[in-house]
Amino acid sequence: MRKWCLVAFILILLVSTVLGCSNKLKNLTRIEYIQMSTNGTYSDPEIVTDKKKLEKIERIFSKITWEENVAVKRKRIADIKATLFYEEDKNMPERLYEYDIWFHSDINKAVLIGDNNKQSYAMLNKELSKELKELLNYGK
Repeated sequence: MRKWCLVAFILILLVSTVLGCSNKLKNLTRIEYIQMSTNGTYSDPEIVTDKKKLEKIERIFSKITWEENVAVKRKRIADIKATLFYEEDKNMPERLYEYDIWFHSDINKAVLIGDNNKQSYAMLNKELSKELKELLNYGK
């Protein structure tokens, strides 16, 4: 009986060590974005570092269902160009993920296009679109 307990303990220790070492951090550290102004130029960059805002934005992005390898043509340039900075490993530089975001007031939805080694497209529902718009201070 003692032998089996020792074997089980060693196996649990080994599995937890392997899982613990392979688990990389994926921590959103900041967001830098620019907004399209009414005169057709982009604003100065704005940076979001507030932990609560970052958590809310990260929650929104975690709910997105992406359609990959989609070529999408837009009639106008993006309302917001955002770069999300993630720390995936403490010993490595941050990873950057870039997104173009359009807010469509006629349907109250946001369209996102990401180009991180694959063309990705997503449309947010009305609630998430409104929340993202407010968090990025769009139109203010």
